[in-house]
Amino acid sequence: MIGRRSLMTGVALLAAPSLVRASTWPERPVTMQVPFAAGGPTDVMARIMAQKLGDVLGQAVPVENIGGAGGILGTQRTARAEPDGYTFGLGHMGTLAANTAFYKQLPYDPLESFEPLGLFAVNPMVLAVRPGMGRNLAEMRQWIARNPARLTIATAGTGSVSYLGALLFDRAVGAQATLVPYRGAGPALQDTMNGVTDAIVDQAVTVIPHATGGTLRALVVTVPQRLDQMPAVPTAAQAGLPGFDITVWNAAVAPRGTPEAVTRRLTEAINAVLDDEAVKERFADMAIQIPPEEERGPEPQRALMVREIARWGALTREVGVEPE
Repeated sequence: MIGRRSLMTGVALLAAPSLVRASTWPERPVTMQVPFAAGGPTDVMARIMAQKLGDVLGQAVPVENIGGAGGILGTQRTARAEPDGYTFGLGHMGTLAANTAFYKQLPYDPLESFEPLGLFAVNPMVLAVRPGMGRNLAEMRQWIARNPARLTIATAGTGSVSYLGALLFDRAVGAQATLVPYRGAGPALQDTMNGVTDAIVDQAVTVIPHATGGTLRALVVTVPQRLDQMPAVPTAAQAGLPGFDITVWNAAVAPRGTPEAVTRRLTEAINAVLDDEAVKERFADMAIQIPPEEERGPEPQRALMVREIARWGALTREVGVEPE
């Protein structure tokens, strides 16, 4: 009995420091890691959220951009960070799900390397075409019928969200398109505007300025409702393409092993930020949708990741994409 009591006391003493840290967390700034370069959609959302998170937590929340390899490098950095609650990361449907279909040896496991903190945004996607390609999806499909296997779709690189959108669109219309990879969404958009490529499927927040300015023509949005910023652009279902459904969901994660009390506090803080009216307004201006309460939190996020890993794995196998 004495030996058992001593053992239990030792375990309690070993656990005590983490319990104390969790109960007093945060005592210093909490770093938010973004696995993409500054200026992109994820970075913009991060900076909107960071200031409000700092107010809620009572500590600064600096944003650290770690770009490279389509988000893999930064996501790996988050996975390997000290699990003490002072580092967490942002990711999306590519870095936290679809990448498993494109890489045989991904340097992290989306389901095993992290503690999910919850969804924080959903970005609609838009099919847009170069000027002269067609005024609507029906005209684009007529062009495809006259020019079989000639369609080119610009992407931000293999495995990017625009690449996933292009794969899904190509399968939906049976176009046998050539997917043209670029080093980022900016060059891909630019070449589509210049007529070098025919089309692009990208996040609404990046497409809207060019579509409203007339340098691109938006044909379809990928969510069930039309966007306020482009009310004349039909949904995929309205345009007769019901299988073209893709959104860029965004989520926050902490390194695996971060104390549960800390992850719970982080989740609560993120939800408080999402309920802030100023944040709601900023996101709405960019056509970014905030998930309803029942879709937030760790469990809905984990369930979504499981579904999305299966979905994109099945699609890439169907279209014959071999993982690298």
